[in-house]
Amino acid sequence: MRRTKYQQIIDWNERQGDHRRLGTELVRDIDQLMKEADAVSGSSPEFIEFIPIRLVTILEVFLRGVIAELIDERDDYFERSDKLVKGAKFDLAFAAHIDRRELTIGDFVAHAVSLNNAESIISTLDTLLMGFPAKLRIAHPRWAEERHEWPLPPIIDDYDLMMASLARLYEVRHVLTHELPSSPFLDSVEVPTLAAAAKSFIMATDSVVVEALHGAVPRTQIGMNLNMDDELRNEEAQLAAAMDEATRLHGIDREALTATQNSWIEWADAQANLVASQVEGGSMYPMVWASEKAALARERREQVTRLIGEWMDNQ
Repeated sequence: MRRTKYQQIIDWNERQGDHRRLGTELVRDIDQLMKEADAVSGSSPEFIEFIPIRLVTILEVFLRGVIAELIDERDDYFERSDKLVKGAKFDLAFAAHIDRRELTIGDFVAHAVSLNNAESIISTLDTLLMGFPAKLRIAHPRWAEERHEWPLPPIIDDYDLMMASLARLYEVRHVLTHELPSSPFLDSVEVPTLAAAAKSFIMATDSVVVEALHGAVPRTQIGMNLNMDDELRNEEAQLAAAMDEATRLHGIDREALTATQNSWIEWADAQANLVASQVEGGSMYPMVWASEKAALARERREQVTRLIGEWMDNQ
């Protein structure tokens, strides 16, 4: 049975796991890919032709995650996304997936846009992040601990060379994927340049997106611990507000509601303890514990919000 386009996106998301944008992980994938290429290039020259295909796959995964994250995180990016899917119509099936939290508007747009060449990629990101090419040229690491040293050297040394290399990468990938050229279309000496272009583009774009959504990010473990603690406090404050609203529902058993919440707190703390026990005694423990508790608080707030929305006396 043929899967619907919505189910294809859902399956794609499930295969990606919990992460939406994996900039640093994907950069490491490129480094590992090049190490493997160096190791087998002499004995398996055909492997070289696989590299551009893999690099474009890495870029696509990264870019679709970026687009979905931007649109789902901020209203201004959500509003601009309309230009990317002008004339698109949503049906009841899509609404049902949204209602079941299986899909987001960001997911739909990320998989609707064309990312088949460097020009379309820049155009798409420029629609969401106005002035994207200029931001990309000056993008630099945004570690919070190094604010006093900003601006750091740009991630991209030569923007024009990077863009030309990306254009070449997509050209090579298209030919190697869809054609059987009678003579070699890719020279092995090109491969490091193509890989470097993909790597610097991901790093710089990641920096632009981080700035757009979060400003600076912590680099040290202490900074990450404090940052996650702030996130937990924010989630707990939102949960407390939802609980306060729930207690005012007409006819609700407040004692039962309080008892349920107290049981949830006990369970959530135990769950966070269990997850964080993987790094017990280490400096990462507070961050892992707070991360798990924040995720649980977010889920609990959604449960309470659903209770409020579906309370029969509210109908």
